[in-house]
Amino acid sequence: MSGLSAWLIQRLSALYLAGFTVYALVRLAMAESFSHAAWSDWLAAPLNAVTLWLAALALLLHAWVGGRDVLLDYVHPLGLRVVMLTILAGWLLGSGIWFGAILLEVM
Repeated sequence: MSGLSAWLIQRLSALYLAGFTVYALVRLAMAESFSHAAWSDWLAAPLNAVTLWLAALALLLHAWVGGRDVLLDYVHPLGLRVVMLTILAGWLLGSGIWFGAILLEVM
């Protein structure tokens, strides 16, 4: 991933996450109840489900680009850098799978 594409992914994901946060907070403020049933009903709407999936993807991409850049800039031994990048990638992949499983169960 080149510098420009990483920069663009970081900025676009941050922009989407900021917009999604505003949307989610407004919807939460307008909610009549905070029950599991209300949460499931909210996720049953296709627009809400899609925006949440996209937010999860944006968060994972944002974390990958940011973490990758920090490790590339500050971890100099190549072997350690590869190990740490692998751990980061595995952790983010596991988090994404875990999020997907939870969301599919709730929906």
